[in-house]
Amino acid sequence: MPRPIRNPGRSHLCTNNASILGRMRPLNITTIITTHRRPELMIRALKSLAAERRRFGEILVVEDGEDPFTGDLLKETGVPCRLVQRTLHSVAKARNLGLQEAQGDWVIFLDDDDIVYANRLEKLEAAAVLSGAAFVFGSTLKVTANDSFPVPTKHPEGEGASGFSDILRCMPHTNSTLISRKALLDCGGFVEASSYFSDWCAFLHMVDRAPGAWRIPHLLSEFEAGEGGMTHDVARGNGMKAKVLEAFDALRLASEENRRILQKVRLAVEQAEPFSNYDAYVELADWALSEEP
Repeated sequence: MPRPIRNPGRSHLCTNNASILGRMRPLNITTIITTHRRPELMIRALKSLAAERRRFGEILVVEDGEDPFTGDLLKETGVPCRLVQRTLHSVAKARNLGLQEAQGDWVIFLDDDDIVYANRLEKLEAAAVLSGAAFVFGSTLKVTANDSFPVPTKHPEGEGASGFSDILRCMPHTNSTLISRKALLDCGGFVEASSYFSDWCAFLHMVDRAPGAWRIPHLLSEFEAGEGGMTHDVARGNGMKAKVLEAFDALRLASEENRRILQKVRLAVEQAEPFSNYDAYVELADWALSEEP
């Protein structure tokens, strides 16, 4: 079992103190890039990893597909990494394959359209060591055509423990979340029954079974919400409500209290008009949970 969160009542663990990293034993971390037929973005993501100050135990590239040119492209970057290729037709399956293949005790996932900042991993590593949480997360900058804003958007400010209600309000982005590999495996990995929110389901399972998550108030990475892809298709079809309910159906919660909290949000979603984006769900869940302690 993961270690319990240390001193959960403290609001700050000094994770912005660079000296912490010099005093602690480094974690064995695998970073996993999942990609599918987007070589330019894959290379950009890999190069952003190479610019991080904290070095990885390994970088694993999982390609959903078997492009014969991918291996040569990766070698040309000069960034040490290992390639795993398999035709899966699912980002959840690709992440689970990376989880099984990873050699590190901790994992962090990256989509091929993500970019990470130089201080990302050192901030997360310090928080993981000091908090004892099963996973720790910071913020990710979501860049749209007209705006940009950090996600998650509805978590408490500052540094501290985050529980089931917090993750249910708004999920962290995988590119700014460092996860205990054992804890994630014990929870079943990424939920393949949820076609859209497999990462969200995994995080909810972890805070349901493990001693919670730990948030840090640092912007660590970014992604661009552009045209195309599943996000665009769901928004265009006003189908985000159905995807959220599908994720709820895929959850297998152990805690009766968490099942009660989920049901409260589910009822609000079921009674709402169809909505086109996840941000609408965030506002809806925040309203439904506004009376929760």
